Amino acid sequence: MTQPEQASATDAGTAYGLLIADQLSEERNRKASLEARGVTTVTAAGTLVTLLFALTAGVTAAPGFKLPSGADVPLLLALVAFVIAAILGLTTNLPLRYREPTARGLAKLVDARFWAAPAKTGELRVAELQVALIAAMRSANNLKVRLLIFAIAAELIAIMFLFWAVA
Repeated sequence: MTQPEQASATDAGTAYGLLIADQLSEERNRKASLEARGVTTVTAAGTLVTLLFALTAGVTAAPGFKLPSGADVPLLLALVAFVIAAILGLTTNLPLRYREPTARGLAKLVDARFWAAPAKTGELRVAELQVALIAAMRSANNLKVRLLIFAIAAELIAIMFLFWAVA
């Protein structure tokens, strides 16, 4: 990448820097939101499994109750789908590579030759780093989106199996 000459106060770098910083902040917020939704998916799956077992235990404990002959398979499939949903929800919280700057790399910046460089050079280097971070975060967050979509789909499939069991 070519080094910019000393830019004037009216150059576009300041505006670009603000846009890049805003996008990085948005990706960090998106990551937190996806992880929170993953935990919510796990909680929902756990709650529904608990209700499934409570309902099954309560209904089957009634005198003279016999589970319909075709209900055992869909109930088992619902349980499996809820477990899959919970596992997928948990995986949205796995620590992925977000390529944050290392302490060693940041320590280099306080070296006198870097510290005394023109401000525009520093702004450009920061922007380059932030763009790389955005690319890494978007890639990792897109994986979390797919995991979350599959987790929610597994929950919906489990609910359909429950309807099948009671139908």
